[in-house]
Amino acid sequence: MENIQGGALPADAAEVERTEGGGDDGAEAARPSWRARLWEVLSGRPALLTLGALIVGAVFWYLQFSTAAICCGDYDAYYHFRWSRMLWDGMLAGNFPPSFDALPLTTLNAKDYVDHHFLFHVLQTPFTFFPDFQTGAKLGTWLFACLAVLSCYWLMLRNRVSYPLVWLVALVGSSAPFLYRINMGKAMSVSIVLLIVGIHLLFERKYRWLLPLSFVFALTYDMFALLVAAALMWAAVILWSERRVEWKPVLFVGIGSLLGFVINPYFPHNFQLLYEHLLIKVTAKDFSTQVGSEWYPYSTWEFLGNCGVALAAMVAGYLAFKDSGDRGRQRALLLLLFSTLLMLANMRWRRFAETRARGN
Repeated sequence: MENIQGGALPADAAEVERTEGGGDDGAEAARPSWRARLWEVLSGRPALLTLGALIVGAVFWYLQFSTAAICCGDYDAYYHFRWSRMLWDGMLAGNFPPSFDALPLTTLNAKDYVDHHFLFHVLQTPFTFFPDFQTGAKLGTWLFACLAVLSCYWLMLRNRVSYPLVWLVALVGSSAPFLYRINMGKAMSVSIVLLIVGIHLLFERKYRWLLPLSFVFALTYDMFALLVAAALMWAAVILWSERRVEWKPVLFVGIGSLLGFVINPYFPHNFQLLYEHLLIKVTAKDFSTQVGSEWYPYSTWEFLGNCGVALAAMVAGYLAFKDSGDRGRQRALLLLLFSTLLMLANMRWRRFAETRARGN
């Protein structure tokens, strides 16, 4: 068994009972002891995934239900959840998508409003059927947060990373802002799941599936741009290691993302919103108008204090990485490049705290 770096994992010593066979040749038959069989079961992927799910589920349940409000003091979650129910009611009434009339004097007026979290709101809809909206919202947020972290953990298990439970605990405890943001009722958690699926498809070179995935991603959250960046980085990794142009992942992600904008109930206004977001928020300078606090950077000491574990993991990754052309090294190089991108993004915008921790 190999890890993502391509090196052999240390084998655990297994006790073996040897009993004399009852055949005429008197040969000994080797049979694993009950301890060896138990260890084989407990160290298998199903058991590790189950244990990881219990750890993550318990931690996030405690955090989410430690307060009566939807974690964690952010009002956006209430908008997302209420709008999810309004989408459902509008569909039943034959008025889909419904008119958004809450902010008529802003760019979110009824004429120009764009739901750029459309599929995320659709996924939230079942949780709006609870008699108590707040309980449903908290359960949905808890579930999506768990799936986000477990998808990262699954990728570790899939690639046979050494000591996955240790890395899982490090991920959960890597940053207070990570725990804060991942437990909000926002689309970040779902986007992490989609991004992990995309990275897995890149690893397995199942590029055709990137088209429907990127289509769904673009309809779910505007952070589909991270999947585009991952595809470009993967093409660069292949070019560096194999000296050939890998154009398929970039093409399929590009087509899927474009279709997600065109086959969209808010087309063509969604292109205008994307342009406005890029113009106002993707800048190295101060913003021309006041935006949400999540779009501002941390101070230097605040960033180092919040992301100390993640930064230590980055340094360890830089020191341990050795370039090579084999697939294990290619995967490691992609993750190293991608986590560096997320680190730089988190240095500029604090809203990337949840993806920053995940990138390590």
